[in-house]
Amino acid sequence: MVDFSPEAAQMQSMEVYLLDKKKELSDLITSMYPGREILYFLDSKVKLFHVDVVDAMNSFPIFAGERAKSVVGVMDVQNQLINSDSKDPIVVVMGGGTVLDTSGFALATFTKKLKTIFVPTTFSSQLEGFFKEDVYINFDRVKDVMKVRFQPNLLVNVMEFTKTQSFEEKRNSFIHAAIIGLSHSKRFFRTAFKVLTSNLLSNEEMIKYILFESIQMRANTKGRLVGEESARALITASKLEMPYLTALQYGVLIESFISNKFGFLSDESLKEVYNSVRMCGNVHFDLSSAVEELSYQEEPLKVRLPIKIGSAIEYQIFPGFLTEMIYSAHSKGFI
Repeated sequence: MVDFSPEAAQMQSMEVYLLDKKKELSDLITSMYPGREILYFLDSKVKLFHVDVVDAMNSFPIFAGERAKSVVGVMDVQNQLINSDSKDPIVVVMGGGTVLDTSGFALATFTKKLKTIFVPTTFSSQLEGFFKEDVYINFDRVKDVMKVRFQPNLLVNVMEFTKTQSFEEKRNSFIHAAIIGLSHSKRFFRTAFKVLTSNLLSNEEMIKYILFESIQMRANTKGRLVGEESARALITASKLEMPYLTALQYGVLIESFISNKFGFLSDESLKEVYNSVRMCGNVHFDLSSAVEELSYQEEPLKVRLPIKIGSAIEYQIFPGFLTEMIYSAHSKGFI
């Protein structure tokens, strides 16, 4: 992995805002940066679904997806900055996780440091947050092989953006809530499960609560969460074909299954994890070629194994062992 890492002292602090309405966004930006020129980098889907927001913007479209999260994608963003007439603009990036990662990498490696605002527009990217202090891009069909230290100056979550997402998309995104709860908070894990098993997924106040709690926990914790490392390995093994949220669901199930096999996680807790993940949607992807590719890899994985609901430990496993556990979990109907 290539890591472009400035000293910790160089990292800026990030302010976080949670807004209800899209119209509040421009007022917030104007109040914080009066008289400054704003450049908007927009996920192409944002231009399609949120015309009321983007019509008057000086904006550049960015394509989303794991294939677009690449060196070429970074160069596209930097070329737009270079060709812009703006000398010292405020850069606002609006989109899903891959757009934010790509733009963040471009801004972090740009010759000039620019004030940046990230506006996640999917429930998945809002829950994921940007407290990890790093942004990643893919290279040669390898997931997140290059990273750079970066955080925006502002992270603004607008609740109204998720209203254009389908019920299924929001439900699938709840895997983020499940894994942060599984890794750090039993109470939050079970709250997320209650939301999934009730009609509360359409309740705006409850969704706001889940988002607020998720942001707070991510701000106070570091490192990968349960399932994330296995998900990264599976996406790489699938040549970036496996959808990110699907890979996360498989990752949580596999790492929980391994933890149970080691005697860390009880049978009762494993069943609870299984039920919660299944409520996030029926995962389905043909794992055969990805698992075969994974078996040829040699670099060990530092996974986070849950030892109980709300607590996890770091554990090193090898890809060969991971493939064995995947076959075992599949044979038992667990995945």
